[in-house]
Amino acid sequence: MPGGTLKSAAVTVAAQNDAATVLGLPSSGNVAVQIVGALSATITFEVTVDGTNWVAFNMTPSNSGTAASTATAAGAWSASTGGYAGIRARCSAYTSGSPVVTVRYAAL
Repeated sequence: MPGGTLKSAAVTVAAQNDAATVLGLPSSGNVAVQIVGALSATITFEVTVDGTNWVAFNMTPSNSGTAASTATAAGAWSASTGGYAGIRARCSAYTSGSPVVTVRYAAL
């Protein structure tokens, strides 16, 4: 259902590979990721076409025009999904902290 479909997921990161994942994206849309709280970790933005194999995905932080596929601090990022089947923000390296990571998708 384009033009109004919203999907979201959130996770409190406590270990490597914890992820906020949204699957079953019905169409092209926009996605936002927000990280709140203290962390000593790396959050990697990833997308999938087939629902199984994930690859790095560049997103633009709200305070910069330079896109990146990882984050190491709290903040907000956004990007166009371009028809992917799913998107996630996964903790790829973890030392400490318990940030809340939220992924929100909105269909165009």
